[in-house]
Amino acid sequence: MQHPQHEYARWKRALAQVPLPVACVDLDALEANVSAVRSAVQGRPVTIRVASKSVRHVGLLRRILAQGGGQFAGLMTFSAHEAVFLASEGFDDLLMGYPVGRWDEALALATLAAHGTQVVATVDGLPQVALLSRAAVEAGGELLVCLDLDASWRLLGGSLHLGVQRSPLRSIEGAQEVADAVAKAPGLRLHAVLSYEAQIAGMRDHNPTSRHLDPVRRLIRRRSQGPVQSFRARALEALRRQGHDIGLVNGGGTGSLGFTSQDPSVTEVTVGSGFLCPHLFDGAGDLALRPAAFFALGVVRRPDAAHVTCAGGGFIASGQVGADRSPIVHLPKGLQPTGNEGWGEVQTPFALSGGTRLEVGDPVVCRHAKAGELAERFASYALVRADKVEATEPTYRGMGQCFF
Repeated sequence: MQHPQHEYARWKRALAQVPLPVACVDLDALEANVSAVRSAVQGRPVTIRVASKSVRHVGLLRRILAQGGGQFAGLMTFSAHEAVFLASEGFDDLLMGYPVGRWDEALALATLAAHGTQVVATVDGLPQVALLSRAAVEAGGELLVCLDLDASWRLLGGSLHLGVQRSPLRSIEGAQEVADAVAKAPGLRLHAVLSYEAQIAGMRDHNPTSRHLDPVRRLIRRRSQGPVQSFRARALEALRRQGHDIGLVNGGGTGSLGFTSQDPSVTEVTVGSGFLCPHLFDGAGDLALRPAAFFALGVVRRPDAAHVTCAGGGFIASGQVGADRSPIVHLPKGLQPTGNEGWGEVQTPFALSGGTRLEVGDPVVCRHAKAGELAERFASYALVRADKVEATEPTYRGMGQCFF
C-alpha cells in the first residue's frame, strides 16, 4: 500500500459521489490475491476450489474463476439451495462443503444432479445417506457423494479436541461403514473425500487481540500437521482397498494452502477468504495477501474536537465473541471506536489521534473480520479500480437470495 495519506485520498476520490455506507472491493487487490494463490500451488498436482461462502457475490465468483484459469476448478457451496441458485447462474462442478438434514435440501441436490449439474453432496453419517438415497430415487438420477472425514487434532485419548466440531468420522472403521452404506444405497455413488483441518487453515500465527496465545497457536498448527496427513492417507488407502473409487480428495483452506497442497493424498484445496483478505486473515499462512474487501461509513457528526461519529458500522463477525470479531478502521489512520459504544447499529463514534481531522461527509474506510458475511449486510458491492468505481454489482442479497 502506498503512503496512508495518499491511499486515503484515493478512496475519497473513488467514493466522492457514492452514497454511504457502501461495501467496496478493490479489484487490483483481488486480482493480486488470486495471483498469489495461483503462485502458491504452482507446479503442484492440485487444483483450487473456490469457497462461495467467503464471496457470496456472483460477479466476483466469475472474476476469480476466470483469472484462475485451468488451475481453479469448481465451487464449494455452503447451502443446497445456494447450489441450485448458482447452477441457475451457469456454475457447474459444485461440491457441498456441509451435509444436509432436511428433505427439501436433499431433493434440491438430487434434482440438480438429475438435470445434469455436476453436484456432490457431503455426508458423515448413515441418516444423511438414507435421506439422499430417497431423494435421488425420487428425482430419477444418480447423486455423487463426498465422505467428510474429521481432520481435527485429538489428544489424551480424544478427550482434548483441537479443531472444529464437524464430522464424527474419526476412525477408519467409521469411514468404511458410511462408505459401504453409500455404495449399497440406490441412486448414490461415492466419489469424493473431504477433510478440513480447521486448526491449521483457520488459525493464524499472530492475533493482535491475544498475542500471549500466539506461541500456542503456532504449536497447534505445526504439531497437528502430521496426524492430519497420516489419517487422511490411511483412510483413503482403506477405502480404496475396499473397492471405492475416490476421484476427488479435498482439504485445507487459505491458512493451510502451503501444507495441504503438498499432501500427496489431496487432489484439490479450497480457498475462499484469501481472495478478499478480511482482517482475520492478515498474515494467513505464507501468502502475501492484500486487503481487498472494505466498507465505508460517512461522518455525520463531530461531537467535539477529539471525536467524529459515523452512520452505521455494527457489522460484527460470527464466531467466538471477542475483540477480533469487530471491524477495524483501515483509513484514515488515527481512528479508534470508543470503548463505551463500540461499533454501533446506527452510529459509531471514533476517537481521533495523531492529528487526524475529518469533516462531516468524509468517508471512514473499514475492514470486516470475515469475508463473506459483509455481503449479507449490503445489496451490492462497489468495484473500485485505482480511484474510480468501475462497476456496481449485486451481492446474493441484492439478487434476492438469503441462505443463512
